[in-house]
Amino acid sequence: MPAPIRVTLDPIHFPYMDYFEWFVFGLQLLNDAGEIDFALRTTVTTPPFRLHAKAAPALRRVLPGLMDALSRGSGAILTGTVEAGGVKRRFVLDLGDSPYQFQMDLLLENDLYFKAQCPASFDARGFPIAKDAFVPYHPDVLTYQHKIQPAMLGRPLSRTLNQRRNGKILQQWRDAGRGKKDLALFAYFGTDKGFNSGPEGVVMQRFGDLVSHPNLKRGRLVEEMRRRYPQHIDARVLTTDRPERRGAKIADARYPEMVGRTWHNINISGFRRSLPFRFVDSFLTGACVPADELALRWYQPFELGTEVADLGPMGYEREDAVDWSRVWQVLDGLYNEPEAVRRERQAHIADRFDRLWHPQAFARYLVQACLPQ
Repeated sequence: MPAPIRVTLDPIHFPYMDYFEWFVFGLQLLNDAGEIDFALRTTVTTPPFRLHAKAAPALRRVLPGLMDALSRGSGAILTGTVEAGGVKRRFVLDLGDSPYQFQMDLLLENDLYFKAQCPASFDARGFPIAKDAFVPYHPDVLTYQHKIQPAMLGRPLSRTLNQRRNGKILQQWRDAGRGKKDLALFAYFGTDKGFNSGPEGVVMQRFGDLVSHPNLKRGRLVEEMRRRYPQHIDARVLTTDRPERRGAKIADARYPEMVGRTWHNINISGFRRSLPFRFVDSFLTGACVPADELALRWYQPFELGTEVADLGPMGYEREDAVDWSRVWQVLDGLYNEPEAVRRERQAHIADRFDRLWHPQAFARYLVQACLPQ
């Protein structure tokens, strides 16, 4: 009988524990299946987190400095080891939102660096925020590019790292996609206002007229969708000065049901062109993601025409660089699709989720990538 594969995770930084639930849940399932021997190193902040989804936020409000000080780790980054055949390899899982930022000490010190927001390719000019705007990488990113591997962005589940609860919530998401789908198109965005401060503001100020904020395009899209399509859509912007775009926030408890009702869940890249939870949420429920041109990749390519419909360049591109006629041609086609086509696509997306994006599939990929070659 071969020696077991041992996977050990270092303590997860307290504020980001729920970000890593997808991966941890997958490792727990692999452990139950006998594929690995899994251990999660903990700190004093881990037990409160596992009590209840609201326990950790409550403690953090009461004792914010103490809880953070007691939490090891570094932001949305997890480290660990995979040991097999007498060989131990150290890895990093980086779920940070910026595709062009890497924690350089960890990139140099570890064998592999898995990144959820992984650039589709590494251009010497930097990461393409827009066609004519590149954010430079640290020089060592290009030097050690061979260590960098694409990951994926799974969503928080129970926010407790509890395997049983996470399995139940994952099933609730899957069930939401099996109900009645009465929305041809769904567009749900936070605001139509640009940002001039924080990380977003830095990007906008750095590139000036070479870029235009994605939120402006999101607002325009929602307004035109409401005018163009008389029924079977839901398009809303939560924070806007324009009533013709405004809609109420969907309660967290109702959000899976809402995503489950739609055939197509629209994305316009923002937040430094990072991929949001919208992708995995859609695949969980069998929905396609009509999206602008992507600059990132997961550990397997998205299937164009099935999982993703290409709307062309949008994101941070200048307004005059957006081909709105192409956007509406794609969305009109999806809006008018026969239900039989949609049903076939839904089944295919669900099958790809089980094979590629399920927590157990993702965890297996990362572990196998760390094994001695």
